Amino acid sequence: MKKFIQPIDNKSKESFEISKETFDSELIDSGTYKQKLNVDIQKKIKTKRILSKETFENELIYSGTYKQKLNVVIEKKEIQTQYDELIFDCVLNESTVYDVSYLENPAEWPLTINMKRHIIDRIVMIVPKKIFENVSYPLDEHKRHFSNFHVYQNSCCAHYFISYDIALFMKISYILENAEIEEENEFENIDVCGSVENNRINVDEIISDHGENQGLNVSEVMNENIILDFKDPGTWPEKITNSQRTHIVKMRINYSEKLDLTRSERDGRSINVSWFFKNLVNGNRCRRTWLDYSKSKNALFCVPCKLFLNLTEKNVSKLALDGFINWKKVSERIPEHENSNIHKKNFCTWKMLEMSIGEGKGGIDKELQDSIKLEENHWRLVLKAIIDIIMHLAMEGSAFRGADELVSSIGKSNDSGKFLNLVKLVSNYNEPLRIHLERHKKGGITYFSHEIQNEFLEIIANKVRSTILSQIKSATYYSILFDCTPDISHEEQMSQVIRYVVVNENGCEIVESFLGFIQVFEKTGESITEDILRSLSKDGIDLANCRGQSYDNGANMAGKWKGVQARISAINELARFIPCTAHSLNLVGLHAAKCSPELEKFFGIIQKLFNFFSSSTQRWDMLKKHLKFSLKGYSTTRWSAKYRAVKSLYLQLAQVIHTCNVLKNGNLCEEATVELNNLLKGITNFNFLCMLTIWNKILMAIDKVNVILQKQNISIDVATNHIKGLLKFIEKFREEGIDEALIESKQKATNLSIEPVFPSIRSRKKKKMPGELADDDISTISEESNFKILMKNVCDRISNGLKERFDSIDEAAQDFSFLDGKFLFTLPTIQLKKHAMDFCIKYEKDIDKIEFILELDSFTQHVFQLENKLIDARSDEILSFILKNGLQDAYPNIYTAYQIFLTLPVTSASCERSFSKLKIIKSYLRSTTKQRRLNNLSIISIEHEIAKTINYDDIINEFASKKARKVVF
Repeated sequence: MKKFIQPIDNKSKESFEISKETFDSELIDSGTYKQKLNVDIQKKIKTKRILSKETFENELIYSGTYKQKLNVVIEKKEIQTQYDELIFDCVLNESTVYDVSYLENPAEWPLTINMKRHIIDRIVMIVPKKIFENVSYPLDEHKRHFSNFHVYQNSCCAHYFISYDIALFMKISYILENAEIEEENEFENIDVCGSVENNRINVDEIISDHGENQGLNVSEVMNENIILDFKDPGTWPEKITNSQRTHIVKMRINYSEKLDLTRSERDGRSINVSWFFKNLVNGNRCRRTWLDYSKSKNALFCVPCKLFLNLTEKNVSKLALDGFINWKKVSERIPEHENSNIHKKNFCTWKMLEMSIGEGKGGIDKELQDSIKLEENHWRLVLKAIIDIIMHLAMEGSAFRGADELVSSIGKSNDSGKFLNLVKLVSNYNEPLRIHLERHKKGGITYFSHEIQNEFLEIIANKVRSTILSQIKSATYYSILFDCTPDISHEEQMSQVIRYVVVNENGCEIVESFLGFIQVFEKTGESITEDILRSLSKDGIDLANCRGQSYDNGANMAGKWKGVQARISAINELARFIPCTAHSLNLVGLHAAKCSPELEKFFGIIQKLFNFFSSSTQRWDMLKKHLKFSLKGYSTTRWSAKYRAVKSLYLQLAQVIHTCNVLKNGNLCEEATVELNNLLKGITNFNFLCMLTIWNKILMAIDKVNVILQKQNISIDVATNHIKGLLKFIEKFREEGIDEALIESKQKATNLSIEPVFPSIRSRKKKKMPGELADDDISTISEESNFKILMKNVCDRISNGLKERFDSIDEAAQDFSFLDGKFLFTLPTIQLKKHAMDFCIKYEKDIDKIEFILELDSFTQHVFQLENKLIDARSDEILSFILKNGLQDAYPNIYTAYQIFLTLPVTSASCERSFSKLKIIKSYLRSTTKQRRLNNLSIISIEHEIAKTINYDDIINEFASKKARKVVF
């Protein structure tokens, strides 16, 4: 199809026969017409000529003019001039020519960006040559941005032939360069029809989105970033674009707000609310919904007339232009305006547009709105699929990117990374995503880049963090948990976890939420305290509501005078410090295992045995053939690892000895043979067998308590009971368990053909010094008795460690012990009141002493009658009962006391669990991950239950509002 509108020279024009078969008009945006003309033109002469302007009417300029579609068939018979050849080289056989040479201002060129790519590629523009003389941008620099870049010129002609892409770019650039800029950097980092940085346009986005956007005019896009307050007509520009008008009308549907007229005074007069109502003859009043007040200009506006303002009309009302401010004349001007024809016309147009937007029927732009909604739905489905993939990878802690991130390589390269590969996989079952991939072209918007990934991760992480912070603030009281560890890039990372009580449908729940990692540069108590206070302040968490703190036993954290806990307590004395009980229990066992060289030798043999088999794949395969489960090594920081190492050897000692004998008879090198003989000698010793049996029993008891203490919902009373139970077990084992373990060891030694006798150790005789007459006393204690003394010493070490290291948690449990069901409903009233008085002295800022005592007296009498099972209930169960039955209003001080008690921390194990995610997310291959992305990935992965509840539509809307992209979501 070829389309010619206006001649480009003064050559004589041949006549053409034009048969007009059909002509119909239909309404399009803003009340203009679209005309469709079917024209059959047959060229009757041999020379090429161009149609005269009189043959056609004006070309469409987005609002208020006409658009013709002319079907022209031209057969090229002969070309006589070079200029004619140039025209046909430009037009080709399937091109369309638009002549805008009569418009010297590029801003007036009738160009839109709502055309498909395949149409744009067949459009050639005829523009005035002199425009290129004043442009400040070289077009040659932008050749790479266009798929068919053409600029044709001729010395004898005052026009240029350029591609549609270049014309569109010239128009946008001209608008930007001639715009009135209020500030120097107004257009920096603003996404206007593409990315504009430093007043330059990213043409890739402009051109690539021609086929992706519907119903947008270039002039509209340029004004798209003007901030509009739909509530205040005074902020609306004089020339409102169609997209802005649609946005305002859409937002004002069913909008109602109480008018604030406190600052409406002018010349001693203020706005009267009665002006917004019209009094009818029958005495009724109707609301003037079209009348609105602008706070910014302190003026009255007519909303429909402001929206559909036509500056060409005569006597434009102040209500439609810059606002009416003469309060003295309001009673005259408002009735005069509302009875005018232009107002009624604009009012009807306003309501029709509302109808088309709100109901999707009856409006003049229904077709346009339907097209926009269809495109909007497509993009929402595409972005939802992308967000789903991002969420999946983030929650698993998986890597996103690969070596090849080109969209064209998806499905072809193995180096595309997990994100792009999942995009390809999901597109097989997701139709919108498949269409998006198919219609993508180089340089176009894909939303697959790592910048977009980071933006979505930031939005999701912020929503998760906001949810957690809102829960913390609604809970009022909280405790802080912090711990540090180095990451793979040797940067010190401090994990921040907050413990609080959440009210839910089941009553209450103790929650420990992760908020992020803080990079620590100094590990002193003062520096870490500053980092903690800065982080709490940034999150808007009030330190005055902190009731507990828990860290490990390091001097910089738990120091009595200069540690973090001391500095926090100096600011808030109610922030009770409780050392991590799991870490304290680990230290108790660790110190007990080092009280004798024989004990260190015992654990050394276990580790060497593991190293011997694990250092060779052949020896490890041989071991697996004889064992049900493999041997374990142990860790100095994780005491439970010692238990697994001892347990695996204790249960499979016979199989391990058999495997060693098989390897001994095999072909081992001399060094391995010597090492194996030493290990075999060590594990077939009766002393080793007895230690293995005793330590298996001790570590089993410690490990059970250790696992319970690491639960995030454990309370102090439960933890204290388990610690006391462990202490009783150790004391009983000291008296009875050692002898029982020796009997069991002798029986097991007999089965393993090991002599059940402790090896005797030759006594060292001390050299007699000159003047000494007596010989050394020879010890009469047997080897078995020495062994018992050693193991009793181990039990004593453990018992003393449990008493010393858990005094702080025991003290906290004593302060709240009267809240336990057994004491609350059985203690005499006098003792109960004494405990309550002592408690109120410590927490006088939180508890009203008189009311608390009265509430306890009533609670023990009346509530016990409602549920007599509360006598055996724990503190968390009693609080859940209060919440389920809505008793917190009747007993607010008791509710507060239980809330504070359950908020107190037990361990900082949640910080340790976050370190496990840290190692997965920031691994060796991802060691350059930035702190911001690390925090976003970590909080999504760790708090994945909250992340799953986020509405994808909210993510998309926030993403669209932040980026302000061309596509309207």
